[in-house]
Amino acid sequence: MPEPYPFFNQGEEMKNAHTYNVYVNDDYVGNKILFSQCEKIEDLSDYLNSKGFYNFQAEAEGDHYHLQMTEQDQGEVVKDELHSYLRLN
Repeated sequence: MPEPYPFFNQGEEMKNAHTYNVYVNDDYVGNKILFSQCEKIEDLSDYLNSKGFYNFQAEAEGDHYHLQMTEQDQGEVVKDELHSYLRLN
């Protein structure tokens, strides 16, 4: 059986990692993996704020993180931004 993340060391970091499924306006965007205890899923909202996006509501529900855009026309732009961010992080 192949390793789920072959490019990661399967040490303590992976044992303690937590994954959230991220949604924007109910559309799945990708996964955010939290590798350390100092990381939190709300950091994703902080990232969007740093990129100039403020008009959204965010809610963590189990292993899902939902972002609902107040201005629907920004939804696609935020999805594109998060696709890139989640691939790199």
